[in-house]
Amino acid sequence: MARFTYTVLSRAVPGQEDEFIQWYTERHMVDVLKMPGVVSGKLFRLDFQRVYDLDAPQWTLMTIYELEGDDVEAIVNQLRDASGSAAMPSTDTLNKEGMVQIAGHLIAEGG
Repeated sequence: MARFTYTVLSRAVPGQEDEFIQWYTERHMVDVLKMPGVVSGKLFRLDFQRVYDLDAPQWTLMTIYELEGDDVEAIVNQLRDASGSAAMPSTDTLNKEGMVQIAGHLIAEGG
């Protein structure tokens, strides 16, 4: 099976950052890690961001998941389909405007 990195750039509703991070770490990540094909996850607070030629939001968080499977799009779609369900409740503290989800596989490594 192939390994993929799945990265999500997100942000909270202004003024609700602490609640968002609490939900993300105590509930959401736990739920995501139960899904088939999801191996691990790490949540990062962004300290720097530079966007070229886009009117992009200021993301505040980056989550990096490691996925394993034959079809990365199917795994990501499964996560999308579960989002907001009883298995993976959502939160009103998430601002989905401009949220980015990307997945890829390693083709080179250094150091």
